[in-house]
Amino acid sequence: MNLDKSKILRILTISAIFLILMLAFQWYLGKNVKVKALESVLIEHKNVENVKITEERQKVIIYLTFDNIDNFMQIYKDLYDSLEQRLKGQSFELKIVNKANSELEDIYYNKVQYIIYEALKTGEFTKMRARLDELEKTVTENSTSGLLKIQVFLDSEKLYLDMQLDDVHYFTVIDQEM
Repeated sequence: MNLDKSKILRILTISAIFLILMLAFQWYLGKNVKVKALESVLIEHKNVENVKITEERQKVIIYLTFDNIDNFMQIYKDLYDSLEQRLKGQSFELKIVNKANSELEDIYYNKVQYIIYEALKTGEFTKMRARLDELEKTVTENSTSGLLKIQVFLDSEKLYLDMQLDDVHYFTVIDQEM
């Protein structure tokens, strides 16, 4: 049996090119098509204003900007469960991008976060609510921006915070494990 080296070389070259094309196509589908489908599903949600998805070290990072929300905890849980189902066990992280103004961020970083973390540490959530109500009243009386409204939602794992100063919201989710 005669083996023609040029025929074998051509077959190997064609096989290598075909394999590279298949791997490139699989990479493209995994990287772009899955991400675009996930983005389109999330942006269709009525409370989601903007979505950005990135992949870092086998982990999908999803950045969400919310519109006005009545029950932040329920919307967050619905979106989180939907993402878990769509990503089928793939590791992901959901991050919230806030459109808050500097006054609202200042209230959170210099007042509210201390009240919340103290309550998470001590477990005295009724005191936290009373202090937040007092803060709402004080800020509303002294602010030129308008009415401050602080909503806190709790479940067994997380604390969900929605602060609103006029039409501007600040959302955050804090793990209760400290």
